[in-house]
Amino acid sequence: MKQLTGSVINGRYRIINTLGIGGMSVVFRAYDLQEDREVSLKVLRADRLGDQESRRRFYNESRAIALMSHPNIVNVYDVNFEGKVQYIVMEYVDGVTLKDRMDQKVQLSAAEAIHYLKQILSALQHAHSRGVVHHDIKPHNILLLQDASVKVTDFGIASVPNFEDNTPSDETVGSVHYISPEQAQGDVTDEKSDLYSVGVMMYCMLTGRLPFDALSPLDVARMQVEKPPYPPCKLVPEMPIGFQQVIFRAMAKRPSDRYQNAAEMLADLEKLEQDPNAAFPYPKEFKLTRRKAPPKKGFAGFVRSLFPEDDDAYRHSRNSLVAVLCGVLASVLIVVIGIGLMVSTVSNLYKESVNVPSYIGMSYEEVMNNEDLTKYFTFEVVEEYDNAVEAGLIIEQTPLSGEVLMTGDSVKLVVSKGSREVDVPSVAGKTAAEAEKMVKDAGLTFVKKTEVGNSTLPEGTVTRCEPEVGTKIPEGTTVTVYVNVYAAVPEAMMPQCVGLPFENAEQALRNQNLQNFIKNEIYHEAAAGTVLEQSVEAGTLVPISDTVVLTVSLGAEPAAE
Repeated sequence: MKQLTGSVINGRYRIINTLGIGGMSVVFRAYDLQEDREVSLKVLRADRLGDQESRRRFYNESRAIALMSHPNIVNVYDVNFEGKVQYIVMEYVDGVTLKDRMDQKVQLSAAEAIHYLKQILSALQHAHSRGVVHHDIKPHNILLLQDASVKVTDFGIASVPNFEDNTPSDETVGSVHYISPEQAQGDVTDEKSDLYSVGVMMYCMLTGRLPFDALSPLDVARMQVEKPPYPPCKLVPEMPIGFQQVIFRAMAKRPSDRYQNAAEMLADLEKLEQDPNAAFPYPKEFKLTRRKAPPKKGFAGFVRSLFPEDDDAYRHSRNSLVAVLCGVLASVLIVVIGIGLMVSTVSNLYKESVNVPSYIGMSYEEVMNNEDLTKYFTFEVVEEYDNAVEAGLIIEQTPLSGEVLMTGDSVKLVVSKGSREVDVPSVAGKTAAEAEKMVKDAGLTFVKKTEVGNSTLPEGTVTRCEPEVGTKIPEGTTVTVYVNVYAAVPEAMMPQCVGLPFENAEQALRNQNLQNFIKNEIYHEAAAGTVLEQSVEAGTLVPISDTVVLTVSLGAEPAAE
């Protein structure tokens, strides 16, 4: 990132490069100057600072992770929820996501899948024991380290015990392909909801495909609630039945039919690890009970009302009318379907369905110059300022990657305009409160420091700021404001300077907060640099704003030629 690489956040975290861009935040690789270590810095995007839901999720994530300490859960080191740059500092994980690994291999071996799943379940067992339910378990949120260990991350929509607001919203239901039926319906969730998501991940790892997929997220959610997954053993005939049984139990529609905790599922996976042909007494496939539809009251009720006393006449009339109406409706339906098919066939004769690629994080120029990324779609481009993302990079897209469009359809891209630059306001002479308001109104972050001033300024008055007034800096940058504290230290004791080397005398003055002094040099037989006189007698109390004159020897005067 050209604009942020090398910059220091809050005087402590030096940005190295960008790791990822999301809809709510940007994750940077950074260096903690204070602790001497690499970290991941997750910064809330500037356009989300005013969004209460995004701020809630950001705070929720740090609070959830702070409750836990487990080798398979990413650690949080520091947080900041004030000002224009709000962030979470986490341990830096050098690896890839499980989603990347699955995209690379498509279908994982049973041994590799169990290796990852055991660590994920161990992490969830720990989280659940602390009352934390993740709610968004999916391959994208599982990090794989180089030693094949796992880190579970992104607790942004987790439920946290005693949190003031654990009410799920439209943005906190998790990823639709992995959510449990109760999440899809907005019902009460618990640890068994996370285990359902683990079951979906296990299905994907072993088969290379999602159990439920459709063009519309709403259709996928409906399938999670109503439809059994296609048996994985039919997709992968060589898969031992025990693996399917574990998947089916984890993905049971009713929470009471699932594993009741992570330890139960972990125990079964360990059995399969020892004996891949082990089998369990779980149903081999889903058996769903159909609900009886409530009786319809419209036309049938009207016909029945015409024959209130004669059941035979009612039944005969009902059957006759229904038969006639069915025949008419069937004829109309056939015609409509025929016309629809004809129109659809003609309109799509030269079209084909195409998966939308991921544009987020790429430069707009790079996308436009790549025919493979642009030849199927038209584009609507919107530019927005974003303090965390370099100008020209794509920060959002609609539809999301993986969704299906027809050739010629439009894709909306939101492109960063980079940081909005503002002028450092003129705060000298203002009170600290006035300066703070001016700095924050300018979209900058305020930091107050005190320094010894002079007797001509009232205590609490701003003396200067860094960067200097009028400097153009990115919105959200920290401005350090220095406030006069003269009244707190009005006088200082004059030290003994005569006879000292000037450097030692200068340090003695500074140690007493006497910052204003003049060096008056003259030729003298004393060694060069020795203080000969001082304008204020040693041991005298002197206002720290006064100027002290030190007469210093230049050494013997050169002989005349």
